[in-house]
Amino acid sequence: MNEQNKKTYPPSWVVMQNSIQECFKSMSIDEKRLLILASPIARTTNATEKDAIAITAEKFAMECNIKTHSAYKSLVDASKALIKRYFCYLDEKGRKTYCNWVIRARYEDGSVSICFPDEVLLMLKEFDKLNPYTKYKKDIVLKLKKDYSFDFYHLAKKHQAMGQFEMSLELIKIEFGLPESYQDLSNLKKRVITPSLKEITENTDINLTYENIKSGRSVVGFKFIVKEKPKPKLTAPTRDTKTIDMFCNLSDAQINKYSAILSQLSELSDLSNFPDYASFALWISGILRDPKSVREETAKRIFKSLHSKTDFKP
Repeated sequence: MNEQNKKTYPPSWVVMQNSIQECFKSMSIDEKRLLILASPIARTTNATEKDAIAITAEKFAMECNIKTHSAYKSLVDASKALIKRYFCYLDEKGRKTYCNWVIRARYEDGSVSICFPDEVLLMLKEFDKLNPYTKYKKDIVLKLKKDYSFDFYHLAKKHQAMGQFEMSLELIKIEFGLPESYQDLSNLKKRVITPSLKEITENTDINLTYENIKSGRSVVGFKFIVKEKPKPKLTAPTRDTKTIDMFCNLSDAQINKYSAILSQLSELSDLSNFPDYASFALWISGILRDPKSVREETAKRIFKSLHSKTDFKP
């Protein structure tokens, strides 16, 4: 792919080829969370098979809004499960090839590092017409807690431009890796579809509803309707002059300059989970462009340092 035409996105976005939907099949919620947290790091650092992507228990707990004391065990269990998972594809010569989702995991005090194979890295890094993809904000999807909400949200964002998508009962069972207990339609609706769509509608940027698709009197599938929530109207509130201005409308040149400076400040070093200053600076630049892409407290720290530790003038 031509480097000049390569799609780039800040670390606050999860971007995956559509073919990676296969990975969510039968996964636990913590496996999905680990993949979602590792994905932007793999992309923004241009990781290879040899590069370990580290996720700390503290970051896992903070990003997923779970208790810190249980986060490390969740990370370890999720990484071990991902190592055991594999998928199959046909190579350029039509040969059936099997590949693990994760090829290596290392465990240290309070963190887990994983290495992806080239096949998975391709799905996390290459985005174009030949490799169609889906993108969404990381903090939005990590608000979801139910097992199948991740799957439905990914599918909804994939089809958002079309406004809807349809799935047969059989396809839902296959795509989501559902157990036999969900052969019963009422059980499928009660335990998979209704709670997942309700959680997505209440906690994300879209409304997701469904309608039955019938053949005669029998339900054979569902049509899912995707609607983007209206963005709140912006007003010009009065602002205390002592309040940190997090909407400075910086130019690209200013963002590049100050993100590099901020990435080397010791008071911000605890925010970094990146292998070098350049990667940390790229993450900071995403916040300078869009303060709402991260938690408000994190954005306030970045902008407080911008105003107090650099020569920036609004």
